[in-house]
Amino acid sequence: MSASQKVVIAGAGIIGAVAAFVLSRAGAHVTIVEARPGPGEGVSAASFGWINAITFDPEDDPALYGLRRDAFGAWAALEQALGKPLPAHRQGALFWGRSVEETMEARDRHREAGSSYQLIGQAEIAALLPQLASPPEAALFAPEEFALDVSATVRMLLKAAEENGVVLITGAPVTGIDSAGGHVSAVRAGDHRLEADRLIVAAGTESGRILAPFVPDLGVAASPAALVTVTGNFPQTTCITDSPELEFRIPAPGLLMSAHSVPEGSNPEDALARRTVERVKRVLKETGEVAVRSVQVGQRPFPEGGVPLVGPVASLTGAYAAVAHPGVILAPAIGTTLHDLIAGRRAGSGLQPKAF
Repeated sequence: MSASQKVVIAGAGIIGAVAAFVLSRAGAHVTIVEARPGPGEGVSAASFGWINAITFDPEDDPALYGLRRDAFGAWAALEQALGKPLPAHRQGALFWGRSVEETMEARDRHREAGSSYQLIGQAEIAALLPQLASPPEAALFAPEEFALDVSATVRMLLKAAEENGVVLITGAPVTGIDSAGGHVSAVRAGDHRLEADRLIVAAGTESGRILAPFVPDLGVAASPAALVTVTGNFPQTTCITDSPELEFRIPAPGLLMSAHSVPEGSNPEDALARRTVERVKRVLKETGEVAVRSVQVGQRPFPEGGVPLVGPVASLTGAYAAVAHPGVILAPAIGTTLHDLIAGRRAGSGLQPKAF
């Protein structure tokens, strides 16, 4: 990739940060612009960060399931390229359904798709989660699964990218795209006009607005999700847990993080806070006083049909969309695909690009 090639990335979330790091290592001249005051402050800040396949039904979308399975190796390769450990919670993950039969059915579907999650019994579950009030009879255990501190990962990637020459501009929402002869020529963001040979739009739910002059309907809907953090008597770190009542992890003693969809209502944060405290006290024992530290709500970008929107913009040569859910899980694959597209290579990540 030519060092003279100027790439502008709109969006300094996890996808934009990975793309900036990957492209800068390949020699591109990269500028990344972010509308917010700092990187990783959008939906990335409200992400649970779980790199997983165990919660996904492989029958729903076999291709996406394969990408989820490949994500463990992709994140490991990215960590190796960084040369330092990612800020991750690595104690595996537990999943169980509302009945033993439901858990066994999930195990069988994963097995048919090529995964071999461990089926463990009540005693093993209690050993992994000694604070669990009522351990189920059976659960699936995925020792390779982990959770990232997504905002910290974004900052780490961008710091390494800046060392490679990447320029980060914050507080600069994209206001327009200039073109010449049907090819992107510049990006206007805040008070800046940035010359560009390539543009990657990785701005989550804002991507449709940015590309609207060239793609009338990108097909991205907003789906709110929340990360609720509480304090209490949680004496030891535990594996990530997805139970019918609560999805949670204890990354450090005294601290519990839980992921939620956002209920309708005028004060969703208050409802989420109450619901989390109630469920934590019900699912775990001897928690002491449980207090809410924070409720972070983010707008997840949901592409129509659930298929990642990664590929070139047909009506604007040199422009690419990069929007996906789950963005954190797929970020390394998306970064590799964008690199291959810009370098004129066949995509090697397993993620098949499409034109818009």
